[in-house]
Amino acid sequence: MSQSNVQAAAGAALPDTYNAWQIFGAGFENVGRGGKPVTLPLREPAPNEILIRVDALGLCQSDIKIINQGNKHARLQGRDLATDPTVLGHECAATVVRVGEQWAGQFSPGDRYVVQADIYYKGFNYAFGYLIPGGLAQFSYLDERALDGDEGCYLLPVQPSTGYSESALAEPWACVEMSYNVQERVAPKDGAALLVTDEPERWREAFPKAQIAPRSLEGLAEDALFDDIAVPEPSAALVQALAPRLRDHGVMYLLGRPADDGVVDLDIGRIHYKGVRFFGGADSLEGLQRVHSRYDLSPGGDAFFSGAGGPMGQMHVQRAVEISNGPRRVVVTDLDRGRMDHIQDRFGSLARDKGVELITLTPGEFDSQEAMDRHIQGLVPGGFSDIIIMAPVAGLVSSSLTFAADHALVNIFAGVGVGSTAGVALRDLCRGAQLFGTSGSRISDMRKVLSMVEAGELNTNLSVAAIGGLNAAKEGLEGVRDARFPGKTVIYPQIPDLPLLTLDEIPKRIPELKDKLGPKNTWTKEAEQALLELLA
Repeated sequence: MSQSNVQAAAGAALPDTYNAWQIFGAGFENVGRGGKPVTLPLREPAPNEILIRVDALGLCQSDIKIINQGNKHARLQGRDLATDPTVLGHECAATVVRVGEQWAGQFSPGDRYVVQADIYYKGFNYAFGYLIPGGLAQFSYLDERALDGDEGCYLLPVQPSTGYSESALAEPWACVEMSYNVQERVAPKDGAALLVTDEPERWREAFPKAQIAPRSLEGLAEDALFDDIAVPEPSAALVQALAPRLRDHGVMYLLGRPADDGVVDLDIGRIHYKGVRFFGGADSLEGLQRVHSRYDLSPGGDAFFSGAGGPMGQMHVQRAVEISNGPRRVVVTDLDRGRMDHIQDRFGSLARDKGVELITLTPGEFDSQEAMDRHIQGLVPGGFSDIIIMAPVAGLVSSSLTFAADHALVNIFAGVGVGSTAGVALRDLCRGAQLFGTSGSRISDMRKVLSMVEAGELNTNLSVAAIGGLNAAKEGLEGVRDARFPGKTVIYPQIPDLPLLTLDEIPKRIPELKDKLGPKNTWTKEAEQALLELLA
């Protein structure tokens, strides 16, 4: 759809109703009514609202978490979905169609945007597709929470020449980008609660307010919590005892060599969701700051992506291959050989052009898991500089660390629940393996990704594996749940009856699009425009 057509359609008369996939509780039976979207009245926006038309929406594993958990989902804050349903979907490209009087002059019909899903208003996270009804609908209303929130407006303008799908997928790509731009705190906070085991004079001089505790922790209050804990020559038992004493976003500094070769059971969910960190690999705080100053993939390094056959894993792999001064070798594992073949098809030639060795492996190619592990270790005898864990399994942290080089970054991208523990060898922490995780994205990450898309530096459409209309969205969500497709599913709400199609089906099912697809049937802006002109 050309920009002139977008403008014209945005100013057209509104229908009396619109369809939306509301969710009324936990379970797929509570998505919509009778397996269909719900029909709702479409009204003019209130003075504090704007009305947006949803042009494209990416389906996400996070949507499945809402469906599985219903009212218990942390971001729904106990909302009673049975009486106050919300609408799923947060990877949204949209066009303004009506503007409430409060926003006149700031927004106009025909303006195009992507929605930054993590919306904060007066310190509270409302989140689009959670507390604020999302984009799995033909239309949606936004108010001051999204339009004048804590970080300003959570709508990012999109250039007229940018495709709907490629802009909608800036949202999941922003989550990927954020994980390589975390800017960790690697020094104790001024005025924070600091605990130090043992009592060398350097601590008293540098941190006069620090609480000093003997290694036996005798005299330490049972409920005492700390922002920072420094442990010279740590033992596994001491680290195990002190880890629960860290507040959210707290840091434990492990200085020097470990006192033993023990294993510590760490709460992986707190590392991912609560920002708890364990930094080792040096004898001093200054040394730790140098060791843990890197956040992105090591230039010329070796990157290992574990369980990375899904849509988000493919984004990580694409980024590793595409970025300038990236890794020299990228090793990807998954249970499904078909997904690995898809990665080779999508990114193999790009990797060769970039001089990157791309290796994909599955357990089915080896006699045992032990044989596969030995093969991976043999690929990089000194260990991988970067490890990215894409499957939500806490135990993968333990096994992946056996492949880590000294001072490796270990990105626990797939979130596991708080309380999910894994045994981590203390020696791995003390040789500088940096465990971290992130959830969601910031508006700055979205701006960066969108600018890369519009500058032609990032092709988010390479992530697309299937498309469908609004009525096919529930089937698409079931496909996400069942890992049916090797990439992202994009829904076009303005084409309600478009069936769910893989990109490989399109040449036969919609032959008018055949010559608009990219190499190996990749989705393109041209194919999208032809689809909309044909069916919207």
